[in-house]
Amino acid sequence: MHSVMPSESVPSLAKNASSRSPVWRDLAILLAVTLIAAALFAHFDFSEYMYRSTRRAERFDVDELPPTLVVLAIGFAWFAWRRYREARSEVRRRRALEEQAEHLLAENRRLASQALAAQETERRHLARELHDELGQYLNAISLDAGRIRDLSATREAEIHRLSLALMQSATHVYREIGGMIRKLRPIGLDEFGLPTALEHCVDGWRERLPDATFTLAVDGNFDDLSDALNIALYRLVQEGLTNVSKFARTSRVEIYLARAPEEIVVTMADDGPGVDLAKPRKGLGLIGMRERVEALGGEFQIASEPGAGFLLCARVPAQAGLPLPATADEAKSAK
Repeated sequence: MHSVMPSESVPSLAKNASSRSPVWRDLAILLAVTLIAAALFAHFDFSEYMYRSTRRAERFDVDELPPTLVVLAIGFAWFAWRRYREARSEVRRRRALEEQAEHLLAENRRLASQALAAQETERRHLARELHDELGQYLNAISLDAGRIRDLSATREAEIHRLSLALMQSATHVYREIGGMIRKLRPIGLDEFGLPTALEHCVDGWRERLPDATFTLAVDGNFDDLSDALNIALYRLVQEGLTNVSKFARTSRVEIYLARAPEEIVVTMADDGPGVDLAKPRKGLGLIGMRERVEALGGEFQIASEPGAGFLLCARVPAQAGLPLPATADEAKSAK
């Protein structure tokens, strides 16, 4: 019966073979040079020539130089072997440190992702509580004030005025709570999906910045994304539009969201005044966007120059935030 080699072992064997080939090549060159040198020495009688050349310097023991050189060559070989072992030990130590750093980076990203997920869960809970609890009480207050207004319209002018003021206050508080809910949880994200929520967000900025031009293009299906990924993409566009409101209020803004089989790409570009990225920035918007993207295992890049606009690009795995498939051991333990 023939044994089949696992597919994952093939790259490692190829890597080992490729790393060993220079060693064998160098060894073959060394042996070839040694044999050629021995043949030349034998052909030209090098030993007799050296004896005739050094016979007059017998008192200096020059004829004992060849064994001394042999010992020196052996010493150099031993020295090189020791340095080779030290180099290999250093390479192993550095590889161990790199693996440890990669592990710590992955753990840091996992913790950051969990922190963002917990934050968004709490925001969703607060938004629901504000809408369900305070919203219904404010509606009740507004209805009762309207009833008082109708009953006191022809009887008590002061009560009528107070009822109108109460209705205005309830309406104002309701609007403020609506704004808080929109900040805590994007409108329409849970009900209608990411593209609709982004369109609603862009429409809001169109009203706030009438001198700017906004274009949103969405390509692909975004129905099966995780909640963490939906929130990260929405907050990314939201923060990008906030930067537009600060630095490019009269520019043309283009937003492109596309889904490939393995990743999602978000780009935002404007033709505003741009910024000098070499100078330190006081705001935390770009840092927050980078942390959100990298916490999901993605890449975040920005490009800008004074007078040349601003461009940001984020690439995030399409499966980011989804639970990993259970391994065989986990499946057995679950059973």
